[in-house]
Amino acid sequence: MAATIQPQPHGSNFGRILRGIAAFLIIPLIATIVLLGVGYWQIEQYRAEHVDRIFTGINVWDVDVSGLTATEAQATLEQVAPAITDRTIMLEDPSTGMVWAKSLLDLGVAYDVDGAVQQAFVIGRNGDEQTQLRDQFSTWYTGVGITPNVLIDEGAVDVWLAEIAALIDVPTVDATLDIVGNEVVYVPPQAGRELNRSATRDLLMQPVRNFEDAQITLVIEEVQPRVGDLGNSAEIIQNIIGSPMTLYFEKPFDGVDLSGATLSTQQLVEWLRIEWEDVNGSLTPNVFLDEVAARNWIAEYADGVTREPERARFYFDDFTHELVLVEPHKTGRRLDVDATLESLMAAVQTPNRSVPFVVEEIVPVVNSHATAAELGITELITATTTYFSGSSPERMANIARSAENFYGIVIAPGEEFSYNHYLGEISAEQGYETGLIIFGGQTIEGIGGGVCQVSTTLYQAAFWGGYELGDRWQHGYRVAYYEDGLGPDGLPNVGMDATIYSPMIDFTFTNNTPHHLLIENYYNEGSESLTFKIYSTKIGRTVERELYMWNETDPRPTEYRYNPEWDGEDLKQVEWAAGGADVQIVRNVYNFEGALRDQNIINSSYVPWLDVFEYGDNTNRNLLPDYLRD
Repeated sequence: MAATIQPQPHGSNFGRILRGIAAFLIIPLIATIVLLGVGYWQIEQYRAEHVDRIFTGINVWDVDVSGLTATEAQATLEQVAPAITDRTIMLEDPSTGMVWAKSLLDLGVAYDVDGAVQQAFVIGRNGDEQTQLRDQFSTWYTGVGITPNVLIDEGAVDVWLAEIAALIDVPTVDATLDIVGNEVVYVPPQAGRELNRSATRDLLMQPVRNFEDAQITLVIEEVQPRVGDLGNSAEIIQNIIGSPMTLYFEKPFDGVDLSGATLSTQQLVEWLRIEWEDVNGSLTPNVFLDEVAARNWIAEYADGVTREPERARFYFDDFTHELVLVEPHKTGRRLDVDATLESLMAAVQTPNRSVPFVVEEIVPVVNSHATAAELGITELITATTTYFSGSSPERMANIARSAENFYGIVIAPGEEFSYNHYLGEISAEQGYETGLIIFGGQTIEGIGGGVCQVSTTLYQAAFWGGYELGDRWQHGYRVAYYEDGLGPDGLPNVGMDATIYSPMIDFTFTNNTPHHLLIENYYNEGSESLTFKIYSTKIGRTVERELYMWNETDPRPTEYRYNPEWDGEDLKQVEWAAGGADVQIVRNVYNFEGALRDQNIINSSYVPWLDVFEYGDNTNRNLLPDYLRD
């Protein structure tokens, strides 16, 4: 049997409870729906009313523009905008009291009403839906105030300040120095003034933005000159170029010195230099004379000032072993360019216009007070003698005259001796006579015949002394004077000659010992000989000679030559016969231990020569060969 469910009576408790709960939940919901519907309708109604109008609660300059279109708001605001024509800005120069004034209208000041209206219109219309609703409610509930921006024609402000600056600004004047002739023209510095436009502009912009009257003090700055006070520069320059400067010698040399030198004012002006130094933003002059130019100018006088010292001359006393002064030394000198420049620079800026050349004296080591021990001249090293028997009086006189130049000479260790240096000029003015000389391969008349006798004798002394030989030239043919006698080794003196012809052909040797050497010579008219001695200190050297001769030939046949100027009865001999030969000399120099220290191979080649006699119209015909007697 099936069960049947019976409906509950309407008045049961359970039914009543359900109906109560339903009423509690549904009634508020219905109310909320009703209210939201009403609110949405009102919001949409509010928005519809303000589609092209400013939302409620917005004001500009405290003028309510709610519900106005942009055009209506623009017109309303322009009618109530504060007046700007009666606002004035005054600018005053505090130094002169001058005043410049302009109204705000003149400065192009205006209100941005259009911008304010646009700003008012967009309130409540920007952002998403929620943002717009919030802004619309805020303006409606609390209100929003807007102040229009001020529009300023900044170009008009800058033009006004530029016009004022043109009247106020005073340029600075730098101090200057100018040279007119030898006078200094000085223009002192002058400070300037300048309107600080940026600072002044900042001051006037505040009252302009606030639409206020204002009296503003111009910001004016003092501008110092770039070149300020030149101090005593003008005085320094005047001292430098005011008058010429003279350089002189305190101790004239030998009474034939330079008279001095003068620096003209024009030269000083050309050398004047001004360098500008930046000291805390100001230029300060540094006035001075160009040292490089001055140094070069002083150096030009160096050659004229320089005097080489001349050594003292001595002879060696064989008994006392001391030096005896023959001729005192002469002090030399050189120009001290640096010290002279220093003196010049120290005086050039002062009234002192005269300064000395600074000269350094040079006293030779071989001076008048030198001793034999100091110089190492203690004993005879070598002595050689040549003979000139049969020489003419002129030749003998020239030998004596030439030998004088070499008496007492001292040669330093390591120094090269030059025969031509001490020989000097060969001329009649120097005491030489006309005689026979060998020139161009023949014997001719010339000044100084016989000088080679001196060079040959000294050459032989240097040869046997073991000194380092330099330039040595043979004669064209063998000369009997130079081969007369034997050498210290007993061998003939052939190939032991040395010709000279100043300045082209010289004879030189070097003192290759640690001691000075002294040269003496003795002319003996009675024995018709010339002797050279060399004194120094022996270092154990020995010298040996090897002599080789080949291709020996007889003299050439005698010749007779007519000389229309010869009026003597006798024949006049102008050339002397000599056989030809090739000669080689090997000089071996040994040290104190007997070891070979140096070897020299000296070659000479002599052509055969002949006797040549000259005759004239008065010559005795019996003295001539048969073919010339007719």
